[in-house]
Amino acid sequence: MTAWSDRRAWLATGAALFVLGAWPLVLVELPPLQDLPNHVASAFIARHPARYPDLAFNGLWKSNALLELWLSRFDDLRLGARLFTALAIAAGAFGLPWVVLELAGRRALRSASLLLWPLVHGFFVAMGMLNFAIAFPLAMIVLVGLERQRAAPSVARGARIAALALVTWYAHPFPLIVVGGLAAVELATGRAARREAGRAGLRTALATLAPLVPAGALVLGTALDHLIKATPAAAVPAAWPTVWDLVAQLWLHGAGPLTRWGSATVVPVIALAILAWRQRGARPAMLGGWGVALLAASYAGLPLMASNWWYLDSRLVPFLWLAAAVRAPAQLPRGWAPVLAACAVASSLALGVDYVRLDRDRAELAAGVVAVPDGATLLPLLFEHRRTSDFTASLTHAWADYVLERRTSAPLVFAVERSYALTYRDFPPAALIPPALDRFAELHATPATGCPAGSLPTDCDTRWRLAWAQLWAQAEPRFSHVLAWAMPPEAHAMLPARYHRVFAAGALEIFARR
Repeated sequence: MTAWSDRRAWLATGAALFVLGAWPLVLVELPPLQDLPNHVASAFIARHPARYPDLAFNGLWKSNALLELWLSRFDDLRLGARLFTALAIAAGAFGLPWVVLELAGRRALRSASLLLWPLVHGFFVAMGMLNFAIAFPLAMIVLVGLERQRAAPSVARGARIAALALVTWYAHPFPLIVVGGLAAVELATGRAARREAGRAGLRTALATLAPLVPAGALVLGTALDHLIKATPAAAVPAAWPTVWDLVAQLWLHGAGPLTRWGSATVVPVIALAILAWRQRGARPAMLGGWGVALLAASYAGLPLMASNWWYLDSRLVPFLWLAAAVRAPAQLPRGWAPVLAACAVASSLALGVDYVRLDRDRAELAAGVVAVPDGATLLPLLFEHRRTSDFTASLTHAWADYVLERRTSAPLVFAVERSYALTYRDFPPAALIPPALDRFAELHATPATGCPAGSLPTDCDTRWRLAWAQLWAQAEPRFSHVLAWAMPPEAHAMLPARYHRVFAAGALEIFARR
């Protein structure tokens, strides 16, 4: 790579990272990414509004809608989802090395790429949060543009930054908020800020941040829209991570392995921590000491969940990874490069194996489509949300196959937020609204499941029976069929007599109402 131009070195690096992360897509029809089936089901429902009169489509002009727009162009939704996954992987594979090249120079490109490869098929890809997975590298490209604008302001460059910021907002607003904060901190505390004072510094700051104003206004509107709940049932109390969670998330919510076989991704995390400490005096543009300190403090201070927005603090993990990677030395310590390269290849091979295994789990849960009539009202009760996967709940939304194949009802579709593609016209009873329903079976599998510590067994049994009685009182009139996955005998005994089993295979049972 020494004799290559910067462009050739960047393209070769991006191509290698893309192949490592994307080749398993050829093995499956739908990537086994946790939330992806739900988004595909949403796109299907949006195409058939007459069959889903209780749901309203919110249109395509809103943030976090890039995947919806993409799927609306495809007749084969599974193919569209697979190609969009490839696009998200490509954005990381080519975008992140380019950012390193621009902020840290050619000398750091090879070292940083050996440390960043887990982010290409990282946590947000594994979770099926593909809009965020694309928005992160786009936002970092915006950050590079802001640095160039700071150094040499121009109207043309500002217009390009503004346009890319709008695209980033359309994919997901959160990375744009982080980039705006990093740019503001750099302008206030960086070396350039110390050289320029008074009116000169103010003019530089205004010229640099002005391109973010249009997207910033949309980000503010998106935040307000997200915080307005259509029903109190959609509001969930904030959840805070423990200290151990914060440490573990730096690996799990960065690299995002599907199973323990992808644990080779922990090696770059350890290497990044060591190198970042050794290079703690480095001050890359836009990712200087105060900016990284702000990132770290925000990561430690934000909740894991707020306003039904999961993984809030985890969304800062890829920024922390990249901030450490741009501090990578030109030469890694002796022996590190071959070890990191071997880990990348091993992790890529494990990813392919995991794709096939998780897809086999999905096919087992979807085997009951033969017993479900077209247009049935189907209630999925998943007592286990994973089988082969360790770090994602890959079966959580596998019921989407029944929507795609039999046009069944979709009581677990994402529809409780104004920012989602779909919302309910009239909300069903609170017990039948996600997220209450999607974990009901898991939390009420047996009388002992979820029983408060210190409770008497009779009290647990009474509460458990009451919960099931309330569920069936609301569900029995609404659902013609029930999908039960890994249903224990105790919960089986609570099934109303009107439901009889019409299909059984492995852990799957399908019941039809008489």
